[in-house]
Amino acid sequence: MEMNVAAVAVAAVIPMIVGFLYFNDSLFGKTWMRVNGFSKESLGGGPKPVLYLIALVLSFLLSAFLAFNVTGPGQDVAPDGHSYATFGHGIAHGIFITVLVVLPILGTLSIFEKRGWGWAFVNTGYWLVTLILMCGLLSVWR
Repeated sequence: MEMNVAAVAVAAVIPMIVGFLYFNDSLFGKTWMRVNGFSKESLGGGPKPVLYLIALVLSFLLSAFLAFNVTGPGQDVAPDGHSYATFGHGIAHGIFITVLVVLPILGTLSIFEKRGWGWAFVNTGYWLVTLILMCGLLSVWR
């Protein structure tokens, strides 16, 4: 299997773009701060640039994993001739990964770190949107 490195690189930027929008005060930023016990003052000026670089590297690793998951063996054409190279196919992968991987992990953390379900749902929602977009892009742009 050949990996489309350009698609993986573009998909790796999606978590940062979605995070910028999703965690904005206009959407879920205030809720995210409340469920984490943060205030604008406690957050200060935001993360340092090196942290964004680390986040981008981690996003690239996730994107590479998703590319294999979405476009790996058996993910080209179904026996009936149906193509899996569609955005809808990527959406399905994004939903399945969120429900079967992200939600159990964040739910478990929420329970044992006593964070509450609000924390788990805000963060799971972010990953749902992010993974749908990443998997959709990777499915279409093979």
